[in-house]
Amino acid sequence: MALQIRLEKIELKRPEFDLKRGLSISPTLRWLPIRVNSAKLFEPLRENAPVDGREIVEWMHYAAADNAVFEGFGEEYKVCSTVAGGSVISQSGDAYIPGVRVGNLRAESIRGSTVGSRGYGTVRTPYGTFNVPVGGKTLYAFKDLLAWAALPWVGSVQWSLTLLQWTKLARAPITGRVRFPSSHGRVAPNFFEISPRIPAPMCVMRIGLTSDKPQTIRMRGRGTKGSYHNVLFEDSFKIESGESEILYYVTGFPFVGAFTLEVGPQDGTETVLDYLEVYP
Repeated sequence: MALQIRLEKIELKRPEFDLKRGLSISPTLRWLPIRVNSAKLFEPLRENAPVDGREIVEWMHYAAADNAVFEGFGEEYKVCSTVAGGSVISQSGDAYIPGVRVGNLRAESIRGSTVGSRGYGTVRTPYGTFNVPVGGKTLYAFKDLLAWAALPWVGSVQWSLTLLQWTKLARAPITGRVRFPSSHGRVAPNFFEISPRIPAPMCVMRIGLTSDKPQTIRMRGRGTKGSYHNVLFEDSFKIESGESEILYYVTGFPFVGAFTLEVGPQDGTETVLDYLEVYP
């Protein structure tokens, strides 16, 4: 199936915005406030659990902040769709000891000094491995596996890794707000299943986004489960700070079938998906 897209319009709705409206609190770390970017949780973590070099050490703040943000995202992703909610699993922690594992992903358990000297950590999957650069992030899409990882901190012994896996995609229409979780400024994408209700040569996606600053949004159309590595189309567009609406036409011959939509905000931004509607 060959797909093509065309941007029809970008309409700035309102320059004012409320990023936290309708978002979920972490079910585990309920005492932490709702945030899109985990870097903004350092202050409450330092106030409630200051680093003492014995029981509380630095990597714990990085991991706890990411766990709070990504757990909240997982709660939102479950209920964001009116027809079929999705499921994501995540974990952040010291990848050396006690180790980090999510679903069928597991971090290579090696010392932080090795990770720091070579410049990346390694994650093992059923299909091989992928590397995550120190201070960076990596998206891994292959067959039926959609995964993402960030490596925000590395020490001489320990290193902090965040793993995220989409185990079931939420299906459009999306009516509940869902954040794009950010690991200390490294923003993860969102994935949604797009299934037009009737066979047609064109479908329209109406996308609402709230952003804390002007940025460039990246979009990709991927194959469905089993062929996530197959990129059908890709594009990017700019939005301003505040609430924006984007209208896209997707065309295919002889009709537009089901596909996976990837929406990826820019690093260093705080972004929330307000809605995603598909016609027909």
